[in-house]
Amino acid sequence: MEALETTSNGNKAAVKTEEKAEDSPKRERARRYLPSLPSAASAADMNQVEYLGLADRTAVEWDSLKNYEIFSLSPDGSFPMMKVSRSKAVRLADREVMMVGGGRCFRVSLSNHPKTKTSPSIT
Repeated sequence: MEALETTSNGNKAAVKTEEKAEDSPKRERARRYLPSLPSAASAADMNQVEYLGLADRTAVEWDSLKNYEIFSLSPDGSFPMMKVSRSKAVRLADREVMMVGGGRCFRVSLSNHPKTKTSPSIT
């Protein structure tokens, strides 16, 4: 029986040889062993926290927010959300992912801001 040679535009095609997996062993990557996050045993072991924040008074465009920046749809900063990608945001209250095409929102800063008490004016 004759072996057929395949040609393409007058050029002879190279004969393919089958490589066996045993012939070329794959290099395994070095695995990094990192410690896991510590977890609380129960809710009784957890502390209640309260975060103070500032909300911008002027709205900014969605595209001007950086990834992982916190924002709100209302000027009072209620129901904070976080931008996680160019087209997705996460509500921090219930971790619900929302698709976003654009719009305006208010930046929220959760920096450590001291609470100022206003004293009543004496007349």
